[in-house]
Amino acid sequence: MTANVTSLAKVRAAARDKMARQRVNDRTTTTLLVLVVVLVVVGLGVTMSASSAVALSQTEAQDQWHFLKRQLVGVGLGTLALLVASRIPYRVYRRLALPGFLLTVALLVAVEVRGITEGGATRWLSIPGLTSFQPSELAKVSVVFALAFLLERKHKLLTRFGHFIVPVVATLGVIGILIIRQPDLGTLIIIGAAAMAVIIASDAPMKFVLLLGLIAVLAAVFLAFEADYRASRIDSFLDPYADPSGDGYQVIQGYYALGNGGVFGVGLGASRARWFYLPNAHTDFIFAIIGEETGLIGGLTVIGLFIALAVAGWMVATRAPDSFGRMVAAGITVWLSFQALVNIGGVLGVVPITGIALPFVSYGSTALIVSMGAVGILVNIAQSGDDAASAKPKPSRVSFGNSSRGVRR
Repeated sequence: MTANVTSLAKVRAAARDKMARQRVNDRTTTTLLVLVVVLVVVGLGVTMSASSAVALSQTEAQDQWHFLKRQLVGVGLGTLALLVASRIPYRVYRRLALPGFLLTVALLVAVEVRGITEGGATRWLSIPGLTSFQPSELAKVSVVFALAFLLERKHKLLTRFGHFIVPVVATLGVIGILIIRQPDLGTLIIIGAAAMAVIIASDAPMKFVLLLGLIAVLAAVFLAFEADYRASRIDSFLDPYADPSGDGYQVIQGYYALGNGGVFGVGLGASRARWFYLPNAHTDFIFAIIGEETGLIGGLTVIGLFIALAVAGWMVATRAPDSFGRMVAAGITVWLSFQALVNIGGVLGVVPITGIALPFVSYGSTALIVSMGAVGILVNIAQSGDDAASAKPKPSRVSFGNSSRGVRR
């Protein structure tokens, strides 16, 4: 009788624990979805304001809503991508990781052959009857999947440097060469950061991770000064007022816009910088328009939304049922949050301008669709997190870890 009572108590306790874990998973999922919806809505509002002047001057029909309409199409397709990705079990991507990576490589090669050149860069492919497509955006997620797949397959061999470095070179190295030829150092830095997150969340020894990180930093510094235009960006970052009408112009105009906004902003749709004072106001400098129209309060709110997104993604990664899910969630979270950090930092003048967009907010359909699809994958991993309870406990060091590594040494 006592044994039956004890067994029943254990069953009830397990049921309560499962319900508690499911509530945490549901809250994490809700948080992710709410954050993305708010950021997308903010993006639509600011795009409508920031792009109207450019649309009037650059479109044949002089349609001030031209860019907003195209962004709405991106929101629709992105929403579909999010919903579909959230319903597909993330483990399916194990089988799709390498084919998807090879497809991305083929698309990047196609950019070299038949790409569209704008502003001195060749980064886009034309889609007949639709619009342009930027394969480097797809490379962000394909590198995360391919690297996570390879590192999981080799997890027992990662203590050997050869088995560790081969997957990294086979994924990040190949993609990096193709992207730097476009050229697009900003996107390569984001992909590198996402790849490092995957590696940190893997079974790789810490000494290998640190060595690779040092190599990555040295490579980034070399590439930053290797081209004259990148070196000029560094100079304008250090002292934008040395060339106020040249390389420092965009940074200075961003400062003016932010300063004009003050604490509470000049009002929605009342930006002055968008009237051809601030280049790329609806793309990589859209945060300056947010700061001008909604002030310090609005700017801090957007920063807070991205911090919350990073925290939610971190929770998904730490609760993932297996190493593949953990690595994928870590890579996606760092990709989105680090890209936001670099974009906003460039506008504020705390990091050099890289020309990358603000996720979910800047104009650009390809980036929006891919980013929303990536959040759908995070949602699926979050909903699968309850399976972790039945798995063997995974000690972690600070953020990510697993049972085979424990505390890094």
